[in-house]
Amino acid sequence: MKKIFIAVVLSLFTLSCQTKMNQYIKVSKNVQKRHGKWKEEYPTNDGTLVAVGKYKKGEKVGVWKTYFDDKLYQKESIRKDITKIKRYLPTGTIMEKGQTKLEISQHERHWFYSGDWKYYDNKGNLLYTKKYYEGSKTDSIPARKKQ
Repeated sequence: MKKIFIAVVLSLFTLSCQTKMNQYIKVSKNVQKRHGKWKEEYPTNDGTLVAVGKYKKGEKVGVWKTYFDDKLYQKESIRKDITKIKRYLPTGTIMEKGQTKLEISQHERHWFYSGDWKYYDNKGNLLYTKKYYEGSKTDSIPARKKQ
């Protein structure tokens, strides 16, 4: 009997601790911003993209994962103004990876590719690297073939 009581109490405690999804916080009289865990769905002609991650006062933070047909399509690791991105083929093999940079001014938000972006074939072998500087491609370097 004591074990059943403990199991019920633990179950109720676990259920009450679950964080609600898709919540807003009030930041001023007429302004609310996304905050906490979020799940976003984006319908496409081929299916639905589902993105899961966290917001902090209206800004994406931490790790965001995007799924297509229940398979991981993209993983973003967001830290301040730099986002590291990996995109995957439906088989789970890496397709490309690189980083983006976000610049926020008083009037706009400018997001662009930055640094090295690596592109892979369907077996995960490096094909080439593109180099970006403030969103402009500066070079494209093919991968060396093993002799």
